[in-house]
Amino acid sequence: MDEAIALARQGCPACTVVVAQRQTLGRGRMKRTWVSADGGLYFTIVVRPTLAVMSASLVNLAAAIDMADLLRSAYSVDAVLKWPNDILAGHRKLCGILSQMEIEGGQVAYISIGIGLNVNNAPQKKEPAATSLRALLKRSLPRREILVEFLNRFEKRMTHFDADAVVAQWKANNATLGRPVRIETVDNTHTGTAVDIDPYGGLILRRADGTLQTITHGDCFYQ
Repeated sequence: MDEAIALARQGCPACTVVVAQRQTLGRGRMKRTWVSADGGLYFTIVVRPTLAVMSASLVNLAAAIDMADLLRSAYSVDAVLKWPNDILAGHRKLCGILSQMEIEGGQVAYISIGIGLNVNNAPQKKEPAATSLRALLKRSLPRREILVEFLNRFEKRMTHFDADAVVAQWKANNATLGRPVRIETVDNTHTGTAVDIDPYGGLILRRADGTLQTITHGDCFYQ
């Protein structure tokens, strides 16, 4: 992601991609470490959507939708979406997404979307709640093939970005709505039942007192 951001600031074209064999400083949300051993697929794609800042989170959701759809259709993996941008298989984390953006004049200048997909690595050795495609399918898979197919799908989506379609597709393939959840941010913890997402990708919680609260970011834990 650091390399991709440097390229973005230098004016690289949309859909520029940086790929790593492994990462020594892999990071996740909330400054957590992302274990990035050999065998996984780790890449960042730079996009330059013509979106208002408040809609930027939808790009993350779109990336998760396209990767999950690829895993289901090409590899028969029961991949489901977890808010805000994880992909689970068998209740275990298979893929994580982390993005950074810069803003110019109230519009998105670029978004760098970092994706870590567990393919032939064994993350469960250090992260019991994680899994990989090799663990699920009992065979190794070609990472290049996965990367190319994802990029084909995602570039097509970004060329004709449809915010309403992203929201609808995420709702149709998620495992979060209807669950009691705990959302942790840097400053607060929020609890309630996830009942919906708003038009900008925020998670709507029904709290214990019956009121609704929209959460725009944070780590989500199922209760």
